[in-house]
This record gives sequence, structure tokens and C-alpha cells, in this order.
Amino acid sequence: MIVFCTHCWAEIDSAHQRCRYCGVDLSADPRSYEEKLVAALQHPLPEARVRICWLLGENKIFHAVSQLIELAEHDKDFFVQRAALEALGAMRDPSTLPILRSISRGQNHFLRLTAQRSIENIELSQGSGQ
Repeated sequence: MIVFCTHCWAEIDSAHQRCRYCGVDLSADPRSYEEKLVAALQHPLPEARVRICWLLGENKIFHAVSQLIELAEHDKDFFVQRAALEALGAMRDPSTLPILRSISRGQNHFLRLTAQRSIENIELSQGSGQ
């Protein structure tokens, strides 16, 4: 199976213990699963960043909030921006409301709608005590 090196993002065969491009020992990576997910937000493929945003939101990995906000505001790919906004809404973290409100007043119609849905998700969870 082909996988990505968690250090340099090169495609490698999953059977190898070492990346043939950067030489990192993949079996000795001391980072937790959550830390690897957060690091994967830097992946060069937008499709990978979208999947990672979803995973971070679904698993409520709160220490990724600042990176998700950065993607929502500045990623060059619209789908990554939208996925980051959705992840923030899934986390239901009230501290993200100011940035979500700011984006909900922005230029891009679809990002505005996504930010508004995330705001509603957070506000509903606050009202229900979740």
C-alpha cells in the first residue's frame, strides 16, 4: 500500500520502516496520533487537508483550533477553508465564535454559509448544555 511519510510527505510503500526520500525512521516517530493529525494539516494535497480537518473536528482535537482557524482564513483552497470551518463547528468550541462571525460577514458566499452553520451548531450546543 502507498502511504505518505509523516515527515516529508513523500509517497512511500507502507512496508518500509524508513522513508527512502528523507531517511526518517517511521517506526520511531514519537508523536501521538493527534499530533500527527495536526501536523498533517501541512500536507501538500488539499484533499488530504480536507480529510484531516474532518478527522480533527469529529474527534474534537481542541489543540488544533488555532491551525484550523489559520486554514479557514488563509488556505488557498476553498474546500480546505470550508472543511476547517466545518471542523470548528463540529468541535462546538465557543472560543471560535468571534472568528466564525467575522468569516460569516466575508466576501465568499459559501464560506459565509458554512461559518453561519458552524455558529448555529455551537450556539445550539450551548443552549442544550452539551
